Amino acid sequence: MSRGPVIYNLFPKLAGAMKGWIAHIRRAKDMGFDTVYVNPFHYPGFSGSIYAPKDYYGYDPLLLGIDRRPGHEQLREVVHAARDLGMRFMMDLVINHTSIDCPLIEKHPTWFKRDKDGKVENPTAKDPADSRKVTTWGDLAEVDNASSPDKDALWDYWTRMVLFYQEMGISDFRGDAAYKVPAELWAKIIQAVRARDPQSRFF
Repeated sequence: MSRGPVIYNLFPKLAGAMKGWIAHIRRAKDMGFDTVYVNPFHYPGFSGSIYAPKDYYGYDPLLLGIDRRPGHEQLREVVHAARDLGMRFMMDLVINHTSIDCPLIEKHPTWFKRDKDGKVENPTAKDPADSRKVTTWGDLAEVDNASSPDKDALWDYWTRMVLFYQEMGISDFRGDAAYKVPAELWAKIIQAVRARDPQSRFF
């Protein structure tokens, strides 16, 4: 029987600047891991939460360190170092929400869910043990992937973003809160990625 992936979770804000990730990846390799999974590294919104992305093509300044090179160059170096070690690199895909101060809200207002007064909705979650308890994330904006009148452009945006990081050498992707994203959108993204690399994996 073939073995499934053995995944090491490198949490970016614990690992620090990207330059230092390579040593962690090398250590993970020595321990028998074959895949390194990194939580979101994008530029965050005002809350600073890594799961509140403000700029999908920007990087959290805390992860750039004193290296003056652009974030794309730093990340590409890490990804290729992992590949040279025989490790696959997995990134998080947070496409069900953005930070509440994401520029996309003003640039593409119809991409987001809104209440009856036109205000952008915040994601919520009910406590499975008590549905009366509802958590609302005020630092997040809910993306309307299912019903946006500009859905084609929205889905193309997500697909291009994933392909951008695939071009850096990232082979594996984790869908954050995947159940909140239409299966058809995941299918579109997966098809586009696997057209370039049939061995790409989605989690």
